[in-house]
Amino acid sequence: MPRKPLILAAVIVALHLCEAATLGTTTAGSFLANLLEIFACGFAALMAFGASRRGRGLSRPFWLIVGAGIAMWGVANLGWMYYEVVLHTEPSTTSAVRFLFGLESVLIAMALFLDQDKDSSRVDAESALDFIQIGIVFFFIYLEFYYLPAHRLDDNSAFLREMRVENVEDALLTALAAFQALRARKQHIRRLYGGLALYLLFLTVCAALAQYLQSINSAPTGTLRDLLWTSPFLVFALWAAQWQPAPAAETVSPLRRKTLGELMLTNATFALAPLIILWQVSQLAPEWRLLRFSLLGVSIVCYAARLGISQYREAKSSNAVLTHTLAMDSAINGMAILDAEGKYIYVNTAYARMIGNTNREQVLGKSWREVPSPRDVASVVSEVREALQQHGKWFGPLTVHHSNGTVVPTEMAVTSLPDGGTICVSHDITQRLSAQRARAETETKYRMLIEQVAAISYIAELGVKGQWLYVSPQVETMFGYSSEEWLSTSTDWIRHISLEDHPIVHAAEEASSRGEPFQAEYRITRKDGQTIWVSDTAVVVRGIDSHPVMEGLIVDITDRKILENQLQQARKMEAVGRLAGGVAHDFNNLLTIIKGYVEMALQRCLDRPELHGDIRRIENAADRAVNLVRQLLAFSRKQVLRPKILDLNAIVVNLDQLLRRLMNENIEMKTFVSKDVGAIKADPGQVEQVIMNLVVNARDALPDGGRIVIETSNVDLDSVYTLDHAVVRPGPYVLLAVTDTGIGMTADTVAHIFEPFYTTKESGRGTGLGLSTVYGIVKQSGGYIWVYSEIGKGTTFKVYLPRVSDSIPASQVPETHAPTAHKGHETILLVEDEPAVRQLARMVLSKLGYTVLEALSPEDAERLAGNDGAEIHLLLTDVVMPGMSGHELAKRLTARCPQLRVLYMSGYTYNVIAQDGTLEEGISFLQKPFTPQVLTEKVREALDRTVSLNTK
Repeated sequence: MPRKPLILAAVIVALHLCEAATLGTTTAGSFLANLLEIFACGFAALMAFGASRRGRGLSRPFWLIVGAGIAMWGVANLGWMYYEVVLHTEPSTTSAVRFLFGLESVLIAMALFLDQDKDSSRVDAESALDFIQIGIVFFFIYLEFYYLPAHRLDDNSAFLREMRVENVEDALLTALAAFQALRARKQHIRRLYGGLALYLLFLTVCAALAQYLQSINSAPTGTLRDLLWTSPFLVFALWAAQWQPAPAAETVSPLRRKTLGELMLTNATFALAPLIILWQVSQLAPEWRLLRFSLLGVSIVCYAARLGISQYREAKSSNAVLTHTLAMDSAINGMAILDAEGKYIYVNTAYARMIGNTNREQVLGKSWREVPSPRDVASVVSEVREALQQHGKWFGPLTVHHSNGTVVPTEMAVTSLPDGGTICVSHDITQRLSAQRARAETETKYRMLIEQVAAISYIAELGVKGQWLYVSPQVETMFGYSSEEWLSTSTDWIRHISLEDHPIVHAAEEASSRGEPFQAEYRITRKDGQTIWVSDTAVVVRGIDSHPVMEGLIVDITDRKILENQLQQARKMEAVGRLAGGVAHDFNNLLTIIKGYVEMALQRCLDRPELHGDIRRIENAADRAVNLVRQLLAFSRKQVLRPKILDLNAIVVNLDQLLRRLMNENIEMKTFVSKDVGAIKADPGQVEQVIMNLVVNARDALPDGGRIVIETSNVDLDSVYTLDHAVVRPGPYVLLAVTDTGIGMTADTVAHIFEPFYTTKESGRGTGLGLSTVYGIVKQSGGYIWVYSEIGKGTTFKVYLPRVSDSIPASQVPETHAPTAHKGHETILLVEDEPAVRQLARMVLSKLGYTVLEALSPEDAERLAGNDGAEIHLLLTDVVMPGMSGHELAKRLTARCPQLRVLYMSGYTYNVIAQDGTLEEGISFLQKPFTPQVLTEKVREALDRTVSLNTK
């Protein structure tokens, strides 16, 4: 029993007692007493509505209607309170207030006539028509037994007649509720109507007692007798508050055919209302003819409609039964129904065929023991009987042997019916067993195939803590664990994965929980401690009992990851090279200005030694900056090379003595050059710088002494080698290897070793550009460089330069020319977008007598050339400028004036005038930064050179 409703009921009773003891029948007492009665009525109605919301089936409209009836009594009591408190009188015998009090009985009668067989939560059309009939019956009862006689009686006689009518109605409703409870088939409906009968009995007793006391001693509201009206409502409210709907299992009624008496009683009930109304109509005076025949007509129409709707639904139900029967007859599964004695009362064609009878009519009426072969059912009879007793159903395999020797494997389901009978459903599983055998063979072949591929196949539950259900034997080859070892700890399989990759696995698992494919690449630690990269791909499928599982493959992608890292490193070095080249270009312009003005300042202060020394220091610093910029250009592969056909062995041997002088006494250096090493095409100075830088780096890696080995040989890199080195092109190469037995490097150091300004040496030793310069020279020469290193064992740098078939030319002594500074008279078109560089070049050339035409941009140069094109002897142009390059400008101007000579100047070429950084023959080029002396020499050299008609 809920405590709050009980407390509220106790408070209402206490207030009634206090009111009766203090205020009594005064106006205030009557007002308070009526309010308490109305409040108790509303309390009961609210509890009933709450029970309606909790209920299911017939209980929902039952509580709703009864609650509405009680609420109607409260509305009527509001009218009574108005008459009693405001008008200080009781309602007249013909007042509508007295009629409203009677509506409670009407609504309770409607609740009693709800259709128990349907047990529906909705009020259907038949029930609505029944409610109209009930309303007409009660209207005539009120009209005939109280309203009309009250006009001829005094107030006391009318009151007594009203009490008798109400008491009879309450008694009849109580009896009807008890009758409905007794005839109810379902337990929860029986409890519902039984509770209503007890409430009505209590209400009838209390109402009769209150009316009797009122007839003896008439008194207004405000006495203890008011509790006789309030108490039934409080009892009802407590009943409704503690009521709970029955479990779903109790709402199922036993399957039982209605008897003939029950059917006659039901149909007689439908006709009872019109008969009662007909009898009531016959008792009315002639002046009520219109009303009585109108209501009689309404009653007859309701009865006819009720019969019509019932017959329509019966026909619909019959059609549904016929459809179900036809469906059962044509079903693939065998179906049979047995009565409580075990005799077949229905058998479809499929069932008869499964048990070996072609004519199902021969099976009807027979006991189940007579139909099958005894050996078919002997083994399962006790099992079926026990399962039906405990669970009400049995399911299992049953093999049926026909008389012709045919064996039919089936699955049989037997279910008990509420009336004691059973339903048997059988299914021929011959084809399924054949499919299972074929599937088993296919699975065996699939397992043999999946266990031969170089990947781990697995089946696992979802989630990082999911249990692995299967893993192929390849797990031992790839991870080092046997299948049993892996499965035994599979719920903690993520512990084998690198911590850095846990978020990747968690994200993939989250995606798989949404039904998306699982896709992840992560590092996993083998049993021997080795870390490998794997690709894990799986899809979510439905496993046993529709439980989702993942089926996937794990592939070792360690080799692919190595190649990806190599490609990523190459791209990174390319990006850093572009940055370094851009910085070097801008620095070259600045260094050109610095070195130019430094040289002119030196010439102007020859007689001032103190200034001369300071300027020399500036010049030395500028020269060091020039070397730094050239190293950046070498790394970025934007320097201009002058390649030649070279003998790598000769360069190594020539440098041997020089390199040995760089070694400490505790360092042993050995040189091994293979015979018949092929020729290479490269800039000899750059190759020498590569060897020098690698040997010096090896020396610095031997602080405690050791050995350095320089080797050369011919190698042929095939497609197998390129599988591990993705950026390498197969072909013939010449190998230059420099190995030391020094301290070695970590993998992280190796990953950054060629980056500019990256160094592992202490501060003040090295610029961090030595190996980056080597990298740039090798890559610009078309080669490759790889480094192999282990901590404590040493390092090997391997340089692969493309081998060429050209013969090595005999060594030539280069011609030397003494520097000259001849005066000039020619006209020079100077094109430079950097104002300071342009101003320096103009000042230097003008002092030597040249006529200099300045152009700020290529467009400006074209305009000047169009005006004075025939008088221009030399085009001195920067290569990289906004809009148009210097090479494109030269092509346009030489097309107009074929005799025009061209001298390019730039910090780097970026393939504008040099293909792959290699300068073509016949092109004059001035490398920035330059000095005034070098500028005048290059200008003079270009003017004195024979004009080439090749303008490429």
